Amino acid sequence: MERTQLWTAIVLAYVCLTVCTSSPVSTSDQHGDLRWENDPHYFTRTIRMPNAVSTKPDALLCHSVKLDDQEAYILKYEPHATKAVAHHMMVYGCGKPGSDEPYWPCGEMDDSSDDSVCSDGAREIVYAWAMDADSRELPNGVGFRVGGTTRTKYVVIQLHYKEKFEGDFRDNSGVTLHMTFTPQPKQAGYYVMGNMGNIPPTVQGFHMESACDYKYNDTIYPIGYRTHSHNLGVVTSGYRIRDGVWTEIGRMSPQLPQTFYNVTNPGIDVRFGDILASRCTMSSDRIGATAIGPSNKDEMCNFYILYYTYRKENLNVRYCFRNAQKFRWSKYLNNIPDDASSTDGLPAFTRVDSFARALKHTQERGFDHQNEIMK
Repeated sequence: MERTQLWTAIVLAYVCLTVCTSSPVSTSDQHGDLRWENDPHYFTRTIRMPNAVSTKPDALLCHSVKLDDQEAYILKYEPHATKAVAHHMMVYGCGKPGSDEPYWPCGEMDDSSDDSVCSDGAREIVYAWAMDADSRELPNGVGFRVGGTTRTKYVVIQLHYKEKFEGDFRDNSGVTLHMTFTPQPKQAGYYVMGNMGNIPPTVQGFHMESACDYKYNDTIYPIGYRTHSHNLGVVTSGYRIRDGVWTEIGRMSPQLPQTFYNVTNPGIDVRFGDILASRCTMSSDRIGATAIGPSNKDEMCNFYILYYTYRKENLNVRYCFRNAQKFRWSKYLNNIPDDASSTDGLPAFTRVDSFARALKHTQERGFDHQNEIMK
């Protein structure tokens, strides 16, 4: 059972990792960004849903585009999305998409199913968007490698729609990838932390914690982080622990735009023997437990680390997931930071849980101001 829960939580991390226009487009063009205007191999690739229709709440729909066979590097991600339409958008790399239809339901969690994102199971996170997050540009000399010998032969965008569409509404959400065929000296990758389990009912400040030894020989250099939770998430934090010293990678509320923020400590690295740790702080006014799951009324606890490495071999997404009911930092770790669940220093935010049955709970800036209104 626990292995099944672990696998589900990891797959959901994929599912969690658009502004609508009048016509769909999946194109390549040569109109360059100023930073890359002198790169003769620079180009952009825009991928949008082809007038997709959500026929039910929490629909997951996918659309794919084949990449050139030549190895290329993604330099910048430019989303075309809005939280009014989509709960989140994931961009995946596939060896073979789950369907050759213009778009298809891709809500099954089994990668080998006909409705999966990638029919060959070779699904790699390329980008993740939610909550009106802005564009993300990688540092000079860093690129996310696709095509060539990598598993990513197709790009698949997956949209998690909030509601069933009304009337004649059609969606063209998507992303523009700024790319180059010029090899970059450093390649980007992802390390994803999270939890399986559940959040108990009527609880404030419940901690979902994870930690893993970094057992890889290659050093990674975190450059960005992203938090992802649903309605119960208050703040999520991530750390590198070396010789008992905790160094913050990032801390943010998932109620704010779920983009990749710059790390708290630029220049931080992660080496063999270090520990990576994450915590999601949750609050619930629901009368029942809330499970980790794919729908908006379920919950998720994810801390994404965007890093670069000098490693030349193909990269795979790395994971660290723990059972929230069994794993506690305090059992294994010392010197836990006092501000791991603090909202101090974060932008103001509002948290509204429309799924609370007994109480509708509105939270502003952590636990300071609470306005509880009987439904």
